[in-house]
Amino acid sequence: MDRKITVKGIGNITAKPDYVIINLTIDATNKKYEKAVEEASDKINKLSNELINIGFEKDDLKTTDFRVNVATGYKKNLKGVNEMVKTGFTCVNRMKLAFDFDNEKLSKVVETITDCVAEPRLNITFSVKDEETVKDELLKSAGANAKRRAEILCESAGGKLGNLITVNYNWNQISILSPTSYHSNDIGGTTGILFNAAPDDSMPLLAPKSIQPEDIELHDDAVFVWEIV
Repeated sequence: MDRKITVKGIGNITAKPDYVIINLTIDATNKKYEKAVEEASDKINKLSNELINIGFEKDDLKTTDFRVNVATGYKKNLKGVNEMVKTGFTCVNRMKLAFDFDNEKLSKVVETITDCVAEPRLNITFSVKDEETVKDELLKSAGANAKRRAEILCESAGGKLGNLITVNYNWNQISILSPTSYHSNDIGGTTGILFNAAPDDSMPLLAPKSIQPEDIELHDDAVFVWEIV
């Protein structure tokens, strides 16, 4: 009878954030479809030029979503009842800008965005630039953990660990993001650091210059089967 041992290896590593990802929404509303698209495009072009002025390339600002929605409002009908009516179109552009983490640079980028775009909606997260290396280290951690456990169990039972038979891994999608994040224009149900556009132009929206994002705690597992000799 073949003797074997099955052990789940649990990988745990900590990664230091070194990459910033800014997701921002730029929109424009107008009674005419073409004008809404044109106004949104003008905002994006202006922002792109300003980002180039502070050291970015033209292609660094990526579009992640583009759509044009019908804008609606309420108007009293002849019976004096409010009814929903079409008021125009809203062009919505969702963009992404990513770069190596640096406090001074982050603050400058946020300042540039808010100077160019009225009432920007920002979501800033912190990650790692080399995700594949981090994922590899996590898998190595899981493998080492499983082997150590298997060796201890075999030794305690008077056996020795033999050849590796199989490895089962689910290829889970791992999110490599720090718990620390920035949000703007989102005052409900938010975690992390919240900053909002001021009600007037006297207080510009700025990112802190001394932020230190939390380390990223990552966990993954795999199941290993060895012979017992």
